[in-house]
Amino acid sequence: MKKTWIKILAAAAVLAIAAAAVAIALDIRANRRGGAVPVENSMLYYFSDTEGATRFLVDSDLLDDRIGGFVDSFMTCDGTVGLARAGTGLYRVDADGVTLLYPAGVERAALSLDCETAVFTTATELHVVVNGGEIEHVKPESAVSIPAIAVSPDGRTVGYTVKTSDGAYTAYAYRNGESSKLADGAYVIAIGDGAGVCWWIDPADSSLWYMAGGKAKKVADNVSSQTEFNRTLTEVMFDIDGVTYYSVKGSKPKALVGGASVFSTQTDRASKQGGDGCMSSVKDCDTIFGSVFYGCRSSSSSDNTRTVYDLWYVDGHRHATALAKGAYQFYINEARTKLSVLIDSAVWSMDIDDPRTAEKICANVYGYNASKDGRIFYCIGYDRGLYYVEDGANPIKIAEGAVYSAMTADGKCLFLSNYDSTGILCLADGRKPLVTVTDNAAHFEVFPKVCCYYTGVYEDEYGNKAYDVYTSKDGAEFTLALSAARLGSNGEE
Repeated sequence: MKKTWIKILAAAAVLAIAAAAVAIALDIRANRRGGAVPVENSMLYYFSDTEGATRFLVDSDLLDDRIGGFVDSFMTCDGTVGLARAGTGLYRVDADGVTLLYPAGVERAALSLDCETAVFTTATELHVVVNGGEIEHVKPESAVSIPAIAVSPDGRTVGYTVKTSDGAYTAYAYRNGESSKLADGAYVIAIGDGAGVCWWIDPADSSLWYMAGGKAKKVADNVSSQTEFNRTLTEVMFDIDGVTYYSVKGSKPKALVGGASVFSTQTDRASKQGGDGCMSSVKDCDTIFGSVFYGCRSSSSSDNTRTVYDLWYVDGHRHATALAKGAYQFYINEARTKLSVLIDSAVWSMDIDDPRTAEKICANVYGYNASKDGRIFYCIGYDRGLYYVEDGANPIKIAEGAVYSAMTADGKCLFLSNYDSTGILCLADGRKPLVTVTDNAAHFEVFPKVCCYYTGVYEDEYGNKAYDVYTSKDGAEFTLALSAARLGSNGEE
């Protein structure tokens, strides 16, 4: 469920503590080995105690550039450009290397959808930089903090909120080197190209406001602290009391799928904006509809607790069709025509908008992976067998002792077996003989353009807990990319 909006006026002390801790509004999708955002390109970071620095992996190439110290926050819209904070300094990372944008004091940051413009704040200043070039500095009068920022999809307009010493909040638009006032009592969460459209929250009553053509209107009261927009900001999703509503061009809100709190699966490409009080996700899509939406909750059994998903298809007219309830996994094929789900212990495949087309793929399954086209499945059974299923044919067991698997970009399957702190990593390609990669894999991950595996933990010459990172473009031939990487900033997970 989406977080409930915390009224800013009633939480000044909390925000002051957050500011003192130099909180940063960055999109962090952490895994146990570092930070990663598995979108179009692969951009990972690792802390190496041997080098005493953070090293970046872009696709399968380790950058020569490095950052001295541990990266605590990382964000990217599409995986081609990233913003990383180490200490309180901000860095821009891409395939060409690492560029220091600002040395210290960075509190929050945002990146435009085109990945060209970075916007960030220090204590009482706003900073804008395009493509790692010269930084524009904006110092608003009477500001004690800048609690929220937004950047237009084309990167040429910036929205920001100023908080003054008397506790007032005012939103501004910055473009062409000048700032103009948008509204009082406004905590900005999204701004359109040329400031033609703007969305904000009024901290006094947690209301959501929409402005277009210079005219503002209230859309809803008591909204949640998380919102989702399409690229043009004409569509918005938000929660009220645990139920997701939508509004189109500031229209009266309507419940999306009844009494549920849901998220869109339209795209992973998104810009995270706003601030600590309320964060928005501006998605790089024409519409957030015509897609699958999901809600998640926990389901407990006698032996474990798993996240389960309830799924709906919402068409372009905002008509919702229930697809599945209580799925342990789901996958949408690349063409966005097929949905597969794991319910109870069976994998089913169906047309993305019609549950009546569902066909059973495999039974007695604990976890599964599907190819991009949704035709090939690799399923791990409760017997720990790895089963191969193609085009609805009968499942074929191809391995024993499997515990975890993932599909590579070209439709093959990497999996771990015989696992006890480490295991055997193998590559499966349908009925062909298995390829053994290593017998010392503690974990592995698959991204769009690179596969990584991490060795078992060992102590380096200084007594630090460390592991080695191996990478591969095809999941078969791995090479050492980084040796003696730490598990964390202090050598612990």
